[in-house]
Amino acid sequence: MARSLAPATNIPDGSFTHTPSSTRFTVRSTSDGIWQSLEHGNETEALTAAYAIGSGNHAIGYLVEIDHHLFQSPLSYYTVRKLWDVAPGYEQSSAPDFSRPVTPECLACHSDQPRPAPNTLNTFQSPPFGAMAISCDRCHGSSEAHLKKPVPGSILNPAKLNGAARDSICEQCHLAGEIRIPNPGRTLADFHPGERTEDVFTVYVATGINPRGLKVISHSEQLALSTCARQSDGKLWCGTCHDPHEKPLQPAAYYRERCLSCHASTLSDAHAAPKQDCVACHMPRLPARDGGHTVFTDHRIARHPEIPPPPTPGAPGLRAWREPEPTLRERNLALALVTHGLENSLSDEAIRGYRMLNRMEPQLSNDAAALTALGSVLLTAKQPREAEIRFERALTRRPDYAPYEVNLGNALLEAGETTGALRHLERAAALDPLLQQAVYSLARAYRRQGDAAHAASVVDRYRAAMNITMKTK
Repeated sequence: MARSLAPATNIPDGSFTHTPSSTRFTVRSTSDGIWQSLEHGNETEALTAAYAIGSGNHAIGYLVEIDHHLFQSPLSYYTVRKLWDVAPGYEQSSAPDFSRPVTPECLACHSDQPRPAPNTLNTFQSPPFGAMAISCDRCHGSSEAHLKKPVPGSILNPAKLNGAARDSICEQCHLAGEIRIPNPGRTLADFHPGERTEDVFTVYVATGINPRGLKVISHSEQLALSTCARQSDGKLWCGTCHDPHEKPLQPAAYYRERCLSCHASTLSDAHAAPKQDCVACHMPRLPARDGGHTVFTDHRIARHPEIPPPPTPGAPGLRAWREPEPTLRERNLALALVTHGLENSLSDEAIRGYRMLNRMEPQLSNDAAALTALGSVLLTAKQPREAEIRFERALTRRPDYAPYEVNLGNALLEAGETTGALRHLERAAALDPLLQQAVYSLARAYRRQGDAAHAASVVDRYRAAMNITMKTK
């Protein structure tokens, strides 16, 4: 955790071509920093990596910073294989670039104190982090009382918590699920040790697929499937085997002792011999479906592990890892279904969530997230007038948030109200000049109006800010 985020430092140079997009990437370490560049068609883009994400045990990802905005680099260095390739999530992209915003939610598990600018998507204060890597507070809560009087009991000890509150400390970062839905008025960063995650946000995991289809951040989900956890009556948790304060010098021996603390009396002498490696046999490393060129330890602790079959085809359902309070259950599930459905082109899932939200709409008049979800489904269903009503209501709840201006502008544009669309899209671009969706929607509105020159100037300003140029012949 102490290596979760750091300034980008020198790394081996490299270059490769991303076949699906025919994009050529090049990485060079210079005195000015690590330059990452791409060539796609006639376009080139070159930016310096500002921050390195991850410990490097498997891979290192990168963030770039432009005018106080943080964006994800499409490149990762895979340390085990010693090669550069696209970062997870870009494998099949038709045009990978540096435009993916890095939000505070993205950084919640990689940095200790991100400092976002209020009412923005990916703009941060300077510096963007009060502290980079994960610190003691993330698991132990505020250290103020402990620093004044550093004695046992003056700070929260996760091992002394019970059930969900104990497990939530690990799950805040080690249980991504399929999607996380914050409670009304909350963000993921509002979680504090001692709470249950569902007091702040609900994690939804997949149902109806092969449970051994590993994701990078599915440790808690996998562990819960194990016989060890299911038969422990809640006693087995992450801290049973892991010491978060130090990395064992001899991992095989260390984890073997953890296993034998429960299983010694049930194993033959040969099976419990000192040279046996329990983890290698019962928790094999498997490819993660969202992990790029990496393999991760399967925390299912199978008695007879086998290479798992591929995930069952078809659309998975969603279920809450733990349910939030009763008044939020339908709202949070509906938002999860809509968001996950739209992001993954699962129309049945999105429609189901929409119908749930539609029934609750009279009670959601102040819920900007729910109104936005309703509007998004309506706009996708080619009902821009109905979408406009919901987006306008959401914007009144958060009037200086550029993405909400874009939503309303797009609905008006689809409804044929170009003048109104331009007003909202111009404001979105003024609020956030580096918000790609605002820039390209604004350019589309100008083209719809027949003003190609103005559309081109809008895009050119954005491209210059992002250091995108055209190759000269």
